[in-house]
Amino acid sequence: MSLHRLSRLSLLTALLGPFPLALAEEKPEGDGENKPKAGHSHQGEAFNQGPRHSALPIAGTGQVSFPIQCSWSEGQQFFNQGVGQLHGFWYYEAERTFRQIASHDPKCAMAYWGMAMANWENEKRAKAFIKKAKELRDHASEPNRRYIDAQANYLDGEPKDAKKRKQELINDLEGIIHDSPADLEARAFLCVRLWQFGRSGLPINSHLAVDAMLQQIFAVNPMHPAHHYRIHLWDSKKATVALDSAAKLGHTAPGIAHMWHMPGHIYSKLKRWEDSAFAQEASARIDHNYMITRRVLPDQIHNYAHNNEWLCRNWIYVGRASDALGMAQSLIANPRHPRLNTLERGGRSAQYGRTRIIEVLRRFELWDEALKLAGTPYLEPTTRKEEQLKRLRLLGHAHFGKESLNGVQAIDQEIAGLLATATKAKEKAEKEAREKAGKEKKNEKDTKKMVEEAGKKPGEWVSSLEKARNSMKCFIALLEGDHETARKNLGSVQGDKYTLARLHLRAGDQEKALSLSEEAVKRGEKQVLPLLARIEILHTLGKKEETRKTFDQLRPISAFLDKSSPPVARVMDIAKELDLGEWQPEPTVRDDVGERPDLNTLGPVAWTPPSARDFTLPDGEGASITLQDFEGRPLVLIFYLGYGCLHCAEQLDKFAENAELFEKAGFGVLAISTDSEADLRKSREKWEEKGESFPFPLLADPAMQAFRQWDTYDDFEKAPIHGTFVISPGGKVLWQDTGADPFMDCHFVVKEGRRLLKIHGSDL
Repeated sequence: MSLHRLSRLSLLTALLGPFPLALAEEKPEGDGENKPKAGHSHQGEAFNQGPRHSALPIAGTGQVSFPIQCSWSEGQQFFNQGVGQLHGFWYYEAERTFRQIASHDPKCAMAYWGMAMANWENEKRAKAFIKKAKELRDHASEPNRRYIDAQANYLDGEPKDAKKRKQELINDLEGIIHDSPADLEARAFLCVRLWQFGRSGLPINSHLAVDAMLQQIFAVNPMHPAHHYRIHLWDSKKATVALDSAAKLGHTAPGIAHMWHMPGHIYSKLKRWEDSAFAQEASARIDHNYMITRRVLPDQIHNYAHNNEWLCRNWIYVGRASDALGMAQSLIANPRHPRLNTLERGGRSAQYGRTRIIEVLRRFELWDEALKLAGTPYLEPTTRKEEQLKRLRLLGHAHFGKESLNGVQAIDQEIAGLLATATKAKEKAEKEAREKAGKEKKNEKDTKKMVEEAGKKPGEWVSSLEKARNSMKCFIALLEGDHETARKNLGSVQGDKYTLARLHLRAGDQEKALSLSEEAVKRGEKQVLPLLARIEILHTLGKKEETRKTFDQLRPISAFLDKSSPPVARVMDIAKELDLGEWQPEPTVRDDVGERPDLNTLGPVAWTPPSARDFTLPDGEGASITLQDFEGRPLVLIFYLGYGCLHCAEQLDKFAENAELFEKAGFGVLAISTDSEADLRKSREKWEEKGESFPFPLLADPAMQAFRQWDTYDDFEKAPIHGTFVISPGGKVLWQDTGADPFMDCHFVVKEGRRLLKIHGSDL
């Protein structure tokens, strides 16, 4: 640690209260009688993660009955709720529910079993929870002990053979069913484990046998949430078998978003894109409503980003261009977080959004929107070279679509610059490998191998850039009327078969245009975009009868066509020319989908920032500060845990060191402490004695009322936790991090805060 930083940290420790730094270093926070660090759970590391705020009774989590022993009068109700949430894979909220039970009855063994079950996908945490359940086993009934033992046996790591461990769990669950034939939940959990293990090395020998067990559940409880597992069971085997479950599932647990998502699996397998989209939109809206009310970030939710990107795909398939673009943008607009949602992490909002927005813009030829969005956070340049190349390819295609030769040439030159740099990097890598081989006295064969290996990855990047340049050459040639050059380079253009078919037609290759468009229709069964392209090509070539026949294919799936998108608009003109009249059907609902809710009652279709909660707190100098005092200016709000928290001092040190960074970015900074007003005053006096002034206000909240309002308080352990928030000038919470440890990355806060302000600035 530098002397300057040590000096600043010493001053901060003085500011945080009469707690000598030397003493803090002699007795590190968390040491001495195993006292945990400030903000950390006293129950162990596993409890530092996951929800730390009270659970509430939630309507619509499923009709389940799982008797347990619990001294809390509401414990059984909450336990049934938690089991329903497990059946809906709503793991984050299930853990919250089980923690609520444990906070009221710390000896309830099954509450910890539930926490372990809620961490099915996080074995490390599950082991910690089941260990606690095992310790409390004697407080559970004999049937409950069987569940605890089964899960503990599975998580003990023995035998080492994963298949044998899985089989042991299957055997244990079967044993519970054998001894308790009326236990529906044991059957449900056995069915889901059979399906899950069937995907990871323990094949399902008979889908019908598993289905028969599910039917035993439904014979007693026709609306049991195990319909979820039936959809998974038949999804990849024979989707039509699960149509009944698809119609019922959302209604078995209407409060759980994932239960609305799952029918989309069946409908998509059957190419019923509009029905799948309805299911996924319902899921998205319920999730967004939950995020706002419980103040969780989108990517904290299991399956959330996948649901929404799939919804975007289905809207593409049915021709809802504007809606698909809006959904792609909403994924990009979601808050990013180093642990939860980054462009580098697969399966998260940021990456899905970037992928889908490029697809929507290209497939629907939304060239004006593409060029406009290129200057916004939705399609901004990125340091990820592969993503940047996708962006450049799209912009080149957009300029071509706008018939802008200068625009395509400008993109071509930008790619050429990247290619020159990449070529030099490849040559450098090969040269260094050759020199290394020489020093090591390698023979000719080994030298060649080393050089080839060194140049392999750089060479792949060079090849990608060369293909991108060739695609620009194709566009330039088409704009200049040079069909021969265009055809020569057309193979480097990226796009769907129907997009390439249009390009081949423009390049004068009618046969290729016809064959590719036909392939596209076959491959994209019941999707509108391939049919739109096929109609255009057939019409251009004067094939009227075939054009009409293709309209017959399009007609049944054309109810949702977005007439503002260029491909649809052009086909609408062709329909008029052919005098087809009112050829599109009205949207209809099939009779096998069950009763559908009004989507608008479920929640917003995209994540929206929740409102900040106001407070009025003293600053230790006789004044009171409210959140409204910062209205009209973006604010970074920090909750820290007072003088006893050394890593709070480190956080404030970092934020103080970066005061100029926040100031230049236009952000105010405010910190709220658990210290009393008197302690803040004493601390400030000590700070001023050293000739320093702290760069942002500190407020006292010893009653921790604001901590509770802002969810920086562990309701289960009755203790404060850390929190960092970004608030818009209009009072919306754009970003947050709460938990056992303070957030330290000031540059990330500023960068992400500015990005979100650009996107969600309409609240100013």
